[in-house]
Amino acid sequence: MPLFFWIAQAANAITASVALAAMLVVLWLGPRRWTNISFACFLSAIIIWMAPSFIARIQVNLPELGGNPTALINWAALGFSLLGITLFWFITSFYPIGRRWTLVANISGALIHTFFMILLLQDAILTDVRRDLDGGIAFGLQPIATGLAAFHYIYEGVAIFLLLRNRAWKDHLPLLLGAVVVVLTSVLAIALPGVPLQTYTITLGTLLMTYELMQQQLFNPLLQMNQRLESEVQRRTAELAQSLKAQERVRSELAAARTIQLSLLPSSTPQHPHVQVAGCSIPAKEVGGDFFAYHMFADGRLGVAVGDVSGKGIPAALLMALVLNTFETLVESYQDLGSLLTACNSSLAPRLVQSRQNSAFLSLVIGRDEVQVANAGLIAPLLWRAGEVRYVESYGLPLGAFPGAHYRQQRVQLQPGDALLLVSDGIVEAMSEGKQLWGFPQLEEAFGSVGGAEPHVVVETIVAKVHEHMGNAPQNDDMTVVALRVI
Repeated sequence: MPLFFWIAQAANAITASVALAAMLVVLWLGPRRWTNISFACFLSAIIIWMAPSFIARIQVNLPELGGNPTALINWAALGFSLLGITLFWFITSFYPIGRRWTLVANISGALIHTFFMILLLQDAILTDVRRDLDGGIAFGLQPIATGLAAFHYIYEGVAIFLLLRNRAWKDHLPLLLGAVVVVLTSVLAIALPGVPLQTYTITLGTLLMTYELMQQQLFNPLLQMNQRLESEVQRRTAELAQSLKAQERVRSELAAARTIQLSLLPSSTPQHPHVQVAGCSIPAKEVGGDFFAYHMFADGRLGVAVGDVSGKGIPAALLMALVLNTFETLVESYQDLGSLLTACNSSLAPRLVQSRQNSAFLSLVIGRDEVQVANAGLIAPLLWRAGEVRYVESYGLPLGAFPGAHYRQQRVQLQPGDALLLVSDGIVEAMSEGKQLWGFPQLEEAFGSVGGAEPHVVVETIVAKVHEHMGNAPQNDDMTVVALRVI
């Protein structure tokens, strides 16, 4: 046999063997990871290209052995055409693109390769497969097959574009080098089919990309720890995804939940001829269980409610929305605030008891010279008058703590210049780095010093003093502040 025969056969055998070994390694590293599955698909394409070429070269050089080299070379052409889309899949596992573009790419690839399979079954891709003078394989290429091959280079071009756009040379240099080698090899395989050197370069590209995966998943201690954590999470939560895409989706959903919750809070301050008001709510996490609400009655009175659902995060936010909706549904139906809270408790108790949660809730209605207050477990309102601070005595069990609870309304006469302060327990229970509570004395002192200012100044001052006390300590509970002033 000519020397070219042996060089080409060795190249095919080595490349197919390396691809098979690499496939076994990456599937062992993580058979459920899309990065590894997509790379295994890429390696399968190499094997489909190399193995039929190896056998077909024997058949065209030893025709007495029998067999159909044309059919085998058509299969090799299929493997070659699959390089583009499988390389595209592998690169997008590192640098994802939008769902819409991914769908377009996959549908186009499915259509093209379905048509390719039809041609393959009809032996209509390559024609006149024969022995070349140097012991290689000569053949003709159908025009339609040439057109289909163009899609192969489109996918490869997109893969290289993604690598360059994301500056892969900084974080994934072996991946970039391997992909470039494979793409250049696929170009040379068409331009110079009689040169077996490019078959060896496929091996080089494969090894570089395999090294990238092994470096990330086998030799990196942080990734080893991450894999152990992933296995534990999958065991406990039935295959919870830990990929970057899943984390991004969680962040996006939490951001959406925060936006929705903020939309439930007042977007503007009500204008009242005799009362000024301002408020804010700061969740400890992306979303929380604290809330406040305003309500303008037809007779000109202003209603204000502050609530604090037990717990934090998504569960508290869901119940916060339920409590707020119940209040807004019932507020116009009761003149007496005690009766209003009793009705809210009767409606909410079955759901809150079931979830083992409750909600502190304070409702007040303020007119020109009087405020009505009903309290269900929240800190009593503070009244500022001429520099003196006292509490408006009001009490009651939190909503949901006892299904049959009844609540009473308190009435307090007001004077021009009086101010009221409503806070959730996250304000007084804010902790410093030394684990010291801010506490009621500091709240009373702060309100006493600034109570005569406009409500937005009062709110800003209270929040600023709480954050000053906390320093760099984390916020452990949701915080809500509402201030009112009679004018």
